Amino acid sequence: MKILNLVLDFVRVHKFLIGGISVGMFLISALLVPVFVQILPADYFKKRKIRAKPKWVPFPMHVLYLVVKNIIGIVLIIMGLAMLVLPGQGLITLIVGIILTDIPGERQAFLFVLRRTPVLKGMNWLRKKKNIPPFELPEMEYK
Repeated sequence: MKILNLVLDFVRVHKFLIGGISVGMFLISALLVPVFVQILPADYFKKRKIRAKPKWVPFPMHVLYLVVKNIIGIVLIIMGLAMLVLPGQGLITLIVGIILTDIPGERQAFLFVLRRTPVLKGMNWLRKKKNIPPFELPEMEYK
């Protein structure tokens, strides 16, 4: 009970800060998630990711790119998880965050979510509004 009272006291004291963060996360996701969904190629989910460094990119720039991309992905994953209970596009934000990160099993994770939730339908709806072809998913792999 003590922990619950501490949490409730924290929420009472910081309700405007919590509300502001919630509204900010909603606005950021409403603005950025459609952009990410629309710039991905239609066959993005069919391709295996190739993480080879392009020859023309200097190594330090490639490392900086990977660090920034993964930080943005982790922030989107955290925001997506929070938006599962707060206002916002939680699952779509979560998927975009997973796509941006270089974590083991990411491909299986987002394909699992895409096949079992209305996320793919929502993402394809965003693409249809801009006359962009819908996403293609690979065939199910049975083992």
